[in-house]
Amino acid sequence: MQFIFTIIFLLFAFAFANAERVVGANSSLETAQGAKSAAVGIAALPVLNDLPSLAKNPLQLSEWDKLSLAFTHVAYFEETSYNGVAMAVPLKGAGALGFAASRFGTSDIPYIREGEPLPEGDNYNTLSISDWIFTSAWGRSFGKWNLALSLHLLKREIDQSGWGFRSDVAAGYEFSKKFMLAGIIEGWTSSAVKWESGNFEYTSPEAYAAFRFSEPFPYFYGTLNLYWQSTGILHSESEKETRSWKNPVDWFLASNAGLEFETNFSFSLRAGLVKINDANSLTLGAGIRPISLLSADYAFQMHNELSSAHRISITANF
Repeated sequence: MQFIFTIIFLLFAFAFANAERVVGANSSLETAQGAKSAAVGIAALPVLNDLPSLAKNPLQLSEWDKLSLAFTHVAYFEETSYNGVAMAVPLKGAGALGFAASRFGTSDIPYIREGEPLPEGDNYNTLSISDWIFTSAWGRSFGKWNLALSLHLLKREIDQSGWGFRSDVAAGYEFSKKFMLAGIIEGWTSSAVKWESGNFEYTSPEAYAAFRFSEPFPYFYGTLNLYWQSTGILHSESEKETRSWKNPVDWFLASNAGLEFETNFSFSLRAGLVKINDANSLTLGAGIRPISLLSADYAFQMHNELSSAHRISITANF
């Protein structure tokens, strides 16, 4: 156990040491994925059993005990969409492995090359813009401690293509069946993208904290779950005025939070805020498990400027 504490301490120390280094690659990994997490304010890290969010929450693998396959679809504005598939494979006595692949982008965008005349009718040239994410992850429980690692390979296709990578590490501690505290360092090795032009983009690490609190309500035939996940602690790419150690109140109000009521009848209701201080960041959703081997989730997310987003996820357990 001392070895695990030592590794976690070194990883956090490394992240803080590199907090101010570089800007801007691999931002597509910040996209909300699974509908269950999206419905509770995109507080992905403390949510269990949301396999479509594997890229955001590898920690859930530490308690995964069934072979599972999941699909997710997100509809955005102007026919932009996110589609993903994920799989979890339990390892006897050694946690579980997870694999995921997804595409975030849009296709068939009409454009006119510089100097060309306007085409007649619908005879436009078209292009596609997309981000591909390929994730492999491992998680395992060590008593009350949970540990997870993940590696992401990324491909971006715009006017030129680029390949990148990022590695994350997460840990959680279950104080009781009701309360869990967790943290994740995204890009703890730093992350990078190389473009066809030969240019590199680097992103320094970022850290997040989260907790889950559960309270049974037998008279209402269910359990209430409270989820909270912080905005970035290091803020290597965020506004200085929301740094946790300079303005802790603003930092807290910029975090994610959500509620879920799980009934004893295989049905759940969810609500949350992507930012606690922004009522226009409301998220809503529901989940249903018609049979023990299948579950479906839906999430609705408001947006201040663009149209609302709708997410659907389906998970099958074997």
